[in-house]
Amino acid sequence: MLSKRDKLFLAAEHLGCLSCPVCGQALTRSGDDLACANRHRLNVNRKGCLNVLSQQVDSCYDAALFAARRRVFDAGCYNAVANAIEALLPPAQHRILDAGCGDGWYLNHLLSHHEDWHGAGADISRDAILQATNLPCTALWCVCDLRRLPFADGSFTAVMDILTPASYDEFRRVLAPGGLLIKVYPGSGYLRELRAAREMEAYEEGQVDAYLREKATVVGEQRVTVTHKVSPELWRDFVWMTPLMQDLSEAAKDALASRPADTVTIDLHVAACQMT
Repeated sequence: MLSKRDKLFLAAEHLGCLSCPVCGQALTRSGDDLACANRHRLNVNRKGCLNVLSQQVDSCYDAALFAARRRVFDAGCYNAVANAIEALLPPAQHRILDAGCGDGWYLNHLLSHHEDWHGAGADISRDAILQATNLPCTALWCVCDLRRLPFADGSFTAVMDILTPASYDEFRRVLAPGGLLIKVYPGSGYLRELRAAREMEAYEEGQVDAYLREKATVVGEQRVTVTHKVSPELWRDFVWMTPLMQDLSEAAKDALASRPADTVTIDLHVAACQMT
């Protein structure tokens, strides 16, 4: 069985697109590190991730959030979204970047279904990436700023941007000619039960949609709307996983979790786009 570090090196070899964050030259394996022709070196730690941030960034997306998120995903609540993404990708031997990948669930889903696909997951949260390295797929997991991705121009046939602020110029740079941006963003009913519990209004989806269509041409789309029955335990996990609640104290989140609704609604737009 490959170690986590060896899995990352294998993924990097399959993709062949890592570039040095200092000079932009190609990075290749050098012992247990990565190095470029100008002798800049990056460490790949034993946990199987690459960190190219010059300094650690504080994030509200901590280990507890991603543990709750994993239980929600394992319960199948987002399976229909993953299936919609897969359906919008044309037949090909894809190289996929999951930008803002979180704990890597979507990328793992795709790579697990397609043995000839290769992928990388990038997120600014170290806690998220460390959880992603526990997944069974072989992928290149990277802690980085999505505005400065450590990949060469034209590296990927698809970039996934799932419920994450988009860096459209950078996505355009790393997409191969004819490549697709898969953008997933909330519909008005997304997590409506949790929003109601906080007396929040429904999502305003028009602004994201309009800005997307300024930056890209939508060539295929699906809307995924599913209402799931949830147990009190799963309701609690939804409370703890969503950024909607990250301004609350633990006591306030516990209070919301103690008043569970019977259902949670997933309402998401899934759009396949050509960058313009």
